[in-house]
Amino acid sequence: MIEENLGFIIKVVSETTNRYVHIHNDDSFLVALSAFEEAVKKYDENKGAFLAYVRLVIRSRVIDFLRKEQKEAHHQSIESLSDEGYQFEDQRSAPDNTLKIEIKTWTEDMKEFGISIENLVDEAPKHQDSRERALNISERSSKYPPIVDKLFEKKRLPIKITAEYNNVTIKVIKGNKVFITSAIIIFKQKYTSLIDWIKGR
Repeated sequence: MIEENLGFIIKVVSETTNRYVHIHNDDSFLVALSAFEEAVKKYDENKGAFLAYVRLVIRSRVIDFLRKEQKEAHHQSIESLSDEGYQFEDQRSAPDNTLKIEIKTWTEDMKEFGISIENLVDEAPKHQDSRERALNISERSSKYPPIVDKLFEKKRLPIKITAEYNNVTIKVIKGNKVFITSAIIIFKQKYTSLIDWIKGR
């Protein structure tokens, strides 16, 4: 199965890392192979199309790997500076490459649900309180299988179930369905840098 889907696996890794993939010496590719095996073992027809499910698993595992790798590199660079006698305050720099990777991957994820960034900008709540309410609905819904399973299977938000589970009107969900769907993807895929970003941390 790996041989039959090798081109697809390489393509997903390349899209996720935003670089050319060297299959003989690229750790991200090895992570993707392991993720492919995991997806094959866990897949069932209720999860939707096979390759769409595989893509989600590979992206998730590769992003986790890149995030861990980046943290380790950052830690080592701080230790190196400390060993050389530099004194500095521990402060956060500008958004790192992890956020860029997550945004790119999230954008690709949304395409499967028929959502573009332009579409999201047009449909996003304009008022702060409405936006915070929609985010809370999204985060809560991302942990509720009856909503998430139907969303990822049918590629559309189950409006009635989402409204009932969050104790809001159907009108609220319909008016924010694009934003809520996009945010559920972020929470479900555990894009931690994006989560911090949309919460304004």
